[in-house]
Amino acid sequence: MDSFKGLFQALPRVGRWFQQGDIQPEDVRAFWRHMQRCFQTDAVHFSAPRGDWPRALAPDGGFRGACPVGASHRHVAVVGHCLHLPFEVGVRRAGWGLWRQVVACVHAHQHVLQYDEDGPAAAAYLTASSARARNEVDALRCDIELHFWRHGTTPSPWRLASRLRAQGCRAEDIARAGHVLALSAASIRQGAVENESSHVALQWLERHVPHLRWDRAYHPRAR
Repeated sequence: MDSFKGLFQALPRVGRWFQQGDIQPEDVRAFWRHMQRCFQTDAVHFSAPRGDWPRALAPDGGFRGACPVGASHRHVAVVGHCLHLPFEVGVRRAGWGLWRQVVACVHAHQHVLQYDEDGPAAAAYLTASSARARNEVDALRCDIELHFWRHGTTPSPWRLASRLRAQGCRAEDIARAGHVLALSAASIRQGAVENESSHVALQWLERHVPHLRWDRAYHPRAR
């Protein structure tokens, strides 16, 4: 739905109608700045042809290469504390509506937290299908938490879990991911917010764009 909406938002005249009641570009840019300050991340826009991707200054002062593993125009690629973006923050484009940019920001920063917890040595660990699935399930929980705050419903956990196919996860790991996400969705509908990235994001959204929330208040201490 968000990608469909983003397609029409990018159109002149017609897009103006679809933008009503949506988060605004300046809000999205402010949100990204807030999340990046909180989690000490850098962002690189790589929508240009692959050969023209820029190099990004890493938090440690060194430079990271411009072609992160797994980068595509459909996903934000996370390399340590450097986020490689297939869109310009706050600019609507087909497939990347403004709300989807917000959700992608929260999802990506949950991966940053995983990096902080596991460290660079986790790269070998993540070659295992089950490990990749667990990490992605953790980040996909952010998608559910943000969707519930915005719409009052939870997306299909099985559809979310199906994204793991593109990461080369085994069928049994995808099925297990669906079950875990279904349990998380049930808790989220009761008001739980488990992920730290979601907590930081929802606190900002409550302060700055509360009109976008459906008809229930977010409780910062909900777990």
